[in-house]
Amino acid sequence: MKNLGLKSGIEIHQQLDTGKLFSRCQSKLISSNPDFTVIRRLRALAGEMGKVDVAAAHAAEKNLTYIYEVHNNNTSLVEIDEEPPELINQDALDIGLLLCKMLNCRIIPYLQVMRKTVVDGSNTSGFQRTCLVGVDGYIETSAGKVGIDTVVLEEDSARRTAETKETVTYRIDRLGIPLLEIATAPDMKTPEQVKEVAKLLGTMLRSTGKVMRGLGTIRQDVNISIKGHARVELKGVQDLQQIPKIAEIEAKRQKAEIDMVRKTESHVRNVKEDLTSKFLRPMPGAARMYPETDLPTIKVDMTRVKEMKLPEMTPIKINRYKKLGLNNELSERMADSRKNDIFDRAMKKQKLNPTLVATTLLSTETKLKRKLKLESGKFPVEFYSRLFKTLDEGRLTNESISKVMERFMKGEDFDRIISEFKPMSDSALQKLIKDNYDETLPQGALIGKIMAKVAGKADGKKVAKLISQLSK
Repeated sequence: MKNLGLKSGIEIHQQLDTGKLFSRCQSKLISSNPDFTVIRRLRALAGEMGKVDVAAAHAAEKNLTYIYEVHNNNTSLVEIDEEPPELINQDALDIGLLLCKMLNCRIIPYLQVMRKTVVDGSNTSGFQRTCLVGVDGYIETSAGKVGIDTVVLEEDSARRTAETKETVTYRIDRLGIPLLEIATAPDMKTPEQVKEVAKLLGTMLRSTGKVMRGLGTIRQDVNISIKGHARVELKGVQDLQQIPKIAEIEAKRQKAEIDMVRKTESHVRNVKEDLTSKFLRPMPGAARMYPETDLPTIKVDMTRVKEMKLPEMTPIKINRYKKLGLNNELSERMADSRKNDIFDRAMKKQKLNPTLVATTLLSTETKLKRKLKLESGKFPVEFYSRLFKTLDEGRLTNESISKVMERFMKGEDFDRIISEFKPMSDSALQKLIKDNYDETLPQGALIGKIMAKVAGKADGKKVAKLISQLSK
């Protein structure tokens, strides 16, 4: 690869865990049938420079009709381009500013929302709203510094659900979800370095605790060129482990084009399942950008930015959790969980077993959803605060946690549930054990029998200890 003069950069696109960027709708994908549809035709028009963008013109030439599936509970008139955008989501902007600090970027003092012409149907308006937040940053890697050219906050596109020769159908539940785009400089010289940078940027994003998780919430585009060949952008790179192989295949493809004395031009390609790629469209240019006239310029409060605390990086958090007593798996899961701040508060305020708290946060809720066949729903932070406080005060046993959570998930009042799971007194527990003691049963079976009768109102270790004392 070094002999080919490989130069590579990467663009990371990460959905943020906030409401939509320019409306006050929730950022949630919906699987149910749409409430109604909207039909549009889109055309490429000249931008501020008086020129039509080559990528926009390429999309418009297909002359397709676009069908948009709409749900009332997460779509406003903004998403279907029937009213002007609302002011930018401040939570999303704050995440962008925080990331700029983490990436050592120079923050733009006055932010101008721009319109980027997109007529492939993925935006109902024919453009994507985008805002440059930071420039000229860098990160440290094992091979030295890698520059961060830009950090951009923009709205995600609609998601394609069906197509025919004449039409393309999009669902606009995803349209408007805040998206952070991090674009590096072409400073990477090997495929392995590209993978390292992608992994590092992903770790930094997750360390904020404010990004979405799951399939499709983060996307990588890899830019590659070798000596004598124009830059090519590869879209659809999902698996970090595949980045080195994808980069190697593309470098060899470019070398073959040079050897055939073909004229090379910058363009965008889509990565296929076998890791080769196919032509997608010409490379977009500056002609597709122009100012968003419906939104004011945003003045950044630099004092507020200075006061933003940098988050603890995930590897450091993992080591801290290991020192608390969590095993490797729980430490990694908790460090990567959105609930790690709840865990941290519980460890500071209460003297509870760290493993018990971690498994309650990471596993119990998931098991209950599966048991009750619930697709959504989660416990509020306040619930966990009260649950762990009640445990610490001895007003609840470890064995009753899942039962309390199940009943709360069904809609019952927290205080009423707790009153019904008040731990048994030592004298009452001793009496119950004596009344049900059976010396013919193995100790394990006897413990199980007693635990079934106490129904979560006594700790398993205490029951085992009392049975042991009685059998002597």
